[in-house]
This record gives sequence, structure tokens and C-alpha cells, in this order.
Amino acid sequence: MQGGEQIHLHPSFSFWTSWLPFFAVTHWCNMEDLELFHFHLERAIYILNFKDKKLAECWVTQLNSNMGFQYTESFLTAAVLELSITNIETFHWVLDNLSGWKPYAQLLAQVTKFILNKLINKGFIPSQDFSFDAQGKILLHEHTKAVIMADTSDSDQLLMEKVLLTPTQVYSLRK
Repeated sequence: MQGGEQIHLHPSFSFWTSWLPFFAVTHWCNMEDLELFHFHLERAIYILNFKDKKLAECWVTQLNSNMGFQYTESFLTAAVLELSITNIETFHWVLDNLSGWKPYAQLLAQVTKFILNKLINKGFIPSQDFSFDAQGKILLHEHTKAVIMADTSDSDQLLMEKVLLTPTQVYSLRK
């Protein structure tokens, strides 16, 4: 990535339609604040695309002190959701290397809750059809995974893959 490169958010990204009401109510309600948030969101994507943990940590530390934790967490979460649509390689890097960061840990926890609700609503039984490993990932059979992934968007599937494990995946991890 070259310096000065312009980042444009993917037009199908639903951040503004799904997060804007939440952001406006919980933060501020004027256009300048939304423009600043959009600027920081683009900057987050730009910095995360370098895949440099130290650079990202320094930048986030500075923003936390200047803008506050809640504000920073909001656009970091939005950034990973945007990356799930626009740059899958960076999306995976972020969740593989920065999953200990509060916004990403919270996002993965929400994804886990979403999957559990989906499993139970589809009639799957805990401890019989699915369980958990020591890291909190959901262990399930290929068929069960296929059923819950069937009516899920591509970006949601990417997030779900971060918390799901099948026997084949567990076996390959042991090699």
C-alpha cells in the first residue's frame, strides 16, 4: 500500500444503514462528527492493510487518548466488517492477530452468540450436535455447519468461520 492512497468504502457495505442509527444515538448527531468517524474508519482500514501489529497498536493508543475508547472501538469494529467485504486477506489478519483487542473480542463473542441461537433455533442440541473447545470455539459436524451456513451472507460466513471448528479442522490442527 502506497502512502497517500485513497480508501473508498465498498458501496454494498451496510455500515451506514445498520450502524448509523446506533452511532448517532450513542455518540453525536451532527454531520461533522459522522464525517470525522468516516475519516477514522477509512484511516483504520488503511493502517490495518499494512498488517503491522505495532503500527496499529501505536495508532489506536493515540486515538484512544485523543478520541476515547468507545469511539475508537466503534470504528475498529466497522473497519473489520468493511474488510470482510473488501479485503478478505486483511480481514483474516486482523482477527488472527488482533482478536485480543476488545472490539474484536466482543465481535467474536457476538458472532458466537449468533451461532448458538441459530443452532438452537434449527433444533440442534448442545453436547450432542455441538460443543466447545478450550478456546471457546464451537465444535460441530460438517453437516451441522452446512445447515447453519446455508442462509448466511458471505461476510457473516467469514465471521462465523472464526469461531467454528469441524472434526476435519481439529484433526488438521493436531498434525
